Amino acid sequence: MKHISTTRFIVLTLLVVAAALTRALPYLIPHIWNFTAIGALAIFSGAQFSDKRMAFIIPIAAMAVSDIFIGNGFSLAVYTGFVAMVGCGFLIRNKVNTTNVILASFISASVFFLITNFAFLYPATMYPRNISGILTSYAAGLPFFRNMLIGNLVFSTVLFGSFYFLSKRYPVLAKV
Repeated sequence: MKHISTTRFIVLTLLVVAAALTRALPYLIPHIWNFTAIGALAIFSGAQFSDKRMAFIIPIAAMAVSDIFIGNGFSLAVYTGFVAMVGCGFLIRNKVNTTNVILASFISASVFFLITNFAFLYPATMYPRNISGILTSYAAGLPFFRNMLIGNLVFSTVLFGSFYFLSKRYPVLAKV
């Protein structure tokens, strides 16, 4: 696999792994649930990995490993939302600029919120399976949405900005 041995691939992977480590922040600092780089790393991966398979595999693997360490179980809704966020990165991959990164941050957080808070994905004992249950579920998720959106904006700035400056300093990192 040619892509795995490239300097660009290694640097991108290291940035993704470093971003995945931020999933521990809510356990270290109370009241910042969902303020992590997980959404930003999904967007970043979709936009930056040349190999589309790796754009999914690397961040999903980083998320799965971090889930093991922080004790999260597997949630199909969460991983589906995460895959959709990588897709948002694909949408900007040929036109990475400040405006598109901000738009991708908003759209990906919104899609993730809509998928993961849909009441029918929860046990019937948690939310009634009607419009009231859906609205209650979305209302309960608003603080998490806010934190994810802020996290996406902050960490997208860090990831895309860091990689931009690294690419300027080390041209070997530029897309081929």
